[in-house]
Amino acid sequence: MMIGLVLLIFIAYYMFSSSNAGGSCCEGHQAQSNNSLDILSERYARGEIQREEYLERKQELSGKKQQISIKKG
Repeated sequence: MMIGLVLLIFIAYYMFSSSNAGGSCCEGHQAQSNNSLDILSERYARGEIQREEYLERKQELSGKKQQISIKKG
């Protein structure tokens, strides 16, 4: 019985301490957003997506979705 209680306390401590190790929730969200932009930039650099798609997705991820005009040439 005592071992179970000690084990439960240890598990609870481990879960709460590891979840707060990265800072607040907002900092984690910002890191995820930057990570998404990095991935998008890498895909564009590798030629997986076109410039228009890159710009559109970049605006969506930045939260600045605007209508852009694309000239076909």
